[in-house]
Amino acid sequence: MYFISLLLNFISKQQPPRIADWSSPTDEPNFDKPQYPDRTFNTPIENGRLQPTSRISSGSSTSASSLEPTKPQLSFSVSTTTPESPPTSPTTAQSSNFDPVALLQGDINQFIYTTVPKDFPSYVQCRLRRDKDGVQGGFFPTFYLQVERPSDNKKFFILAARKVAKVNRQIEYVITTNVETLSKGSDGEGCVGKLRGNNMSGTEYTLFDNGSSPNKSSSKHSNNKEDLRRQLAAVVYSVNILGIKGPRQISAMIPQIGQEIQPARHESGILEHWKDRRLNYFIQLRNKSPKYNEETKAYVLQFIGNRVAKPSVKNFQMVIENENHEEQVAMQFGRVDKDIFSCDFRYPLSAIQAFAIALSSFDSRLTRE
Repeated sequence: MYFISLLLNFISKQQPPRIADWSSPTDEPNFDKPQYPDRTFNTPIENGRLQPTSRISSGSSTSASSLEPTKPQLSFSVSTTTPESPPTSPTTAQSSNFDPVALLQGDINQFIYTTVPKDFPSYVQCRLRRDKDGVQGGFFPTFYLQVERPSDNKKFFILAARKVAKVNRQIEYVITTNVETLSKGSDGEGCVGKLRGNNMSGTEYTLFDNGSSPNKSSSKHSNNKEDLRRQLAAVVYSVNILGIKGPRQISAMIPQIGQEIQPARHESGILEHWKDRRLNYFIQLRNKSPKYNEETKAYVLQFIGNRVAKPSVKNFQMVIENENHEEQVAMQFGRVDKDIFSCDFRYPLSAIQAFAIALSSFDSRLTRE
């Protein structure tokens, strides 16, 4: 395994990723421009039966409430339908001046860490592309995230990531704003973070920014947290061997707005706090359980806008609990074509957090499928 890891890591550094032309026409399907949140579409989920839903909370465990469980079903097929009524949209006191395209063109590094304002009435609409071309692409695909401007569907590149192999370490995705230096990994110009697997089973991940690792910080500066890396999110998949428990079950934790999690050596991070149910400084999200449609005999998710076209085990929505103790979709991710996915997000997520949650879904493992 040691020599295999070295060989794969060597291959991944030999060929720089292909520089995509974001302005050129693509072969992806044409869709009507979505008008959020007036239209919703039911999109099927691949294989599995449903499990009862779990508790969710927004911030503190004391504010969590149980959601009504959904009866498990066994049969499955593919269908697309339009529901009778759309989900409730978030109320806003006033329209936000938040403009994703203007912000990323002004300062892309600031934009990727910026949380979407709570009063922003729509989603930040994005396309995620997976590039598996070439020898390295099969082992180390490259992922590109683009913001879409709803008025004309023009796309603007913001982030790229590549899966890399680490000797004696779990899998890692290097995230950058500079595609040309992606092959240099975390040492490349434009590197803004890493999504790192925390176990060999592929069920736990932590998102870091580009700060210093506490294990590499000198003892002389061990009490200075200014340069330490921040933990921006954690993602957990429930153990689900070969999918016998039904569709994937995903939880995600992010720091409360204004909180910074910078654990020094031997200090607890987001995952440790979550496992101990210490949630006062975090916002917890989970994936929305798909509904079983008796008429079509399929499990479906109600996606907002005409954003998802094909069934996939990777299709999911992440929800939080709003002030009225109702489910509110904070992120939706789904397949559009073979290697093209929609990735839309809103409060309380930032671009890099949504990108990391999406990246974790590509790391297929038998323990969670």
